[in-house]
Amino acid sequence: MKQVYLLLIVTTLTLKAYGQEVPRQTYALDSVFIDGLTSKNIYKAYHLINLPDTIADTRSLPELLEQNTATFIKEYGRGMLASIALRGTSAAHTQIVWNGIPVNSILNGQTDLNTFSPGGFDEIYIKKGGSSVSFGSGAIGGVVLFNDKISFKKAFHLSNHTKIGNFKTGLNRFKILGSNQKYFGKLNFQVQKSDNDYPYPGFDVKNDNGRYQGLDASIIGGIKLNTKHELYLKSKISKLDRETSRTLYMPEDAKLLTGNTRILSGWLWHSGRFISRTETAYLRETYRYYFNKNLPDNSHSAAETYLVKNLMSFGLHKHSKIIIGNEYNRQTGTGDHIDEHIRQNLASFAIWSHQYKKFSYQLKLRHDFNPDIKIPLTGAVELNYAFLQHHNWRFNASKNFRLPTFNDLYWSPGGNPQLKPETSYSFATGYDYKNSGIDTHISLFYIDSRNLIKWVPGQNNYWQPQNFESVHYSGIELSVNKKVKFNEKWHLSNRINVNYHRSVNQKTQKLLPYTPQITGINLLKLSYKIYSLTYRYRYQGKIYTTTTNTKFLPAYHLHSVSLTFYNQKYINLQFNINNLLNTYYENIQSRPQPGRNYELILNFKI
Repeated sequence: MKQVYLLLIVTTLTLKAYGQEVPRQTYALDSVFIDGLTSKNIYKAYHLINLPDTIADTRSLPELLEQNTATFIKEYGRGMLASIALRGTSAAHTQIVWNGIPVNSILNGQTDLNTFSPGGFDEIYIKKGGSSVSFGSGAIGGVVLFNDKISFKKAFHLSNHTKIGNFKTGLNRFKILGSNQKYFGKLNFQVQKSDNDYPYPGFDVKNDNGRYQGLDASIIGGIKLNTKHELYLKSKISKLDRETSRTLYMPEDAKLLTGNTRILSGWLWHSGRFISRTETAYLRETYRYYFNKNLPDNSHSAAETYLVKNLMSFGLHKHSKIIIGNEYNRQTGTGDHIDEHIRQNLASFAIWSHQYKKFSYQLKLRHDFNPDIKIPLTGAVELNYAFLQHHNWRFNASKNFRLPTFNDLYWSPGGNPQLKPETSYSFATGYDYKNSGIDTHISLFYIDSRNLIKWVPGQNNYWQPQNFESVHYSGIELSVNKKVKFNEKWHLSNRINVNYHRSVNQKTQKLLPYTPQITGINLLKLSYKIYSLTYRYRYQGKIYTTTTNTKFLPAYHLHSVSLTFYNQKYINLQFNINNLLNTYYENIQSRPQPGRNYELILNFKI
């Protein structure tokens, strides 16, 4: 990889040379770029879904997404393996991004949502649509962005969040933040535990073997060396020990131990019209599966990723800039069914942004270099036009890709080293209206994906992945948010999200399994002084469970209510009734979710 090191050296020399040539003038800092490629301000051609941190303190990530978005979540029972699929794609086509770093497993291409705690982040966004230029492999259906912000202002915050609920469920999260004009520090620490033995509504069966316990910790730190240079460190460690729940008809004795370590260090340099961000990251994931929790025999696997990334922004004039990026990563995977393999990847990309009055656009281009796999050139065109006073039109088109995972390539038996990357072409347009307390967004999209990887029965009596599927994804998404202020004491807000998606296999003309066509939510919140009552409704359309579309899980309706006492300075006390009508429902066949259950949450902060 001599070319890799040469490119990094050239990048550094270019960076230094440019820094010497910048005249000593004062410019407004580009806040969009300082936040890197994860700031909501850089995605004007998309409708971003914001998940506020006030609801992220004690909920698991699947709960947070299910109760506040119309996104489909696939979960093997409460607290078990869970994944997200945006715009009718699969979990491997939706990338989870932690502080600008994609963290989907290099082994199976997914992120188990129950291993990723959302509490403590400063920003959580869902960006739908192709994002391979910014985040590489897998960002086809969209990305979920988790950001920790660093601000050098005098501040001190301390908070503690405690939740207790049915099935001997408990969670406690502690957070402390301190900063001044030179230093920033934030610590989050969470522990959780549950017997998770909920009864299956309508059946004389409990969720046996569903116990789980885990911890999650993050440390964020920064130092401002002077007016031009900042150094920072972001880390997140999580461990989860959980049994694997039984199905409706079959008991289970297995358990799964997972561990994730993520460390990111960075250097931010801004001088005049030039801004640079250089980062290094280390990611480690481990899995240990016990077929019988009472016996020592187990199957294990592990993976590591080392990443070096540099972004440079050149402000050409007031309304134009160019961002140039280079990224190198080295991935290693090993396990019982995978001999140790190493994959190295080098990527270069450029983003041109320009604004002319009320019209703005971005042109993006990326090329990846891999010695083992030929990766196609990717790019994107993004347009945004704010016409009239309260109306906005947006359009984006992109080419994206997904690399085969280590399991796809090297699993023994069955791995296929001859696999090609998946490619997709994504098109979306949308309209936004915002005025007088109403916020409306409509999006239409179409995705053409080719060479999709699918495991099929092979000639040697075992399954093997092949590139042969072509799938078209299309749909329409609607979001309406209305706020009414009756007087200083009474407030009412109502939010409706509805998605209609079609994921069609072009060979069979059948819908893909586990891709519901219709999902929707309604959140109605009534506030009086320091009290609020929230009603949540979720509709999940029927879900086909077979490729022939002959079997399906029925549609279901879920209702829940929350009563909150809120003192802005110190205390937030909340009581939740989930699944109010004790509805039986599944989003994985024969793996029911809990019936009616209760939670009490106490949030304290100073």
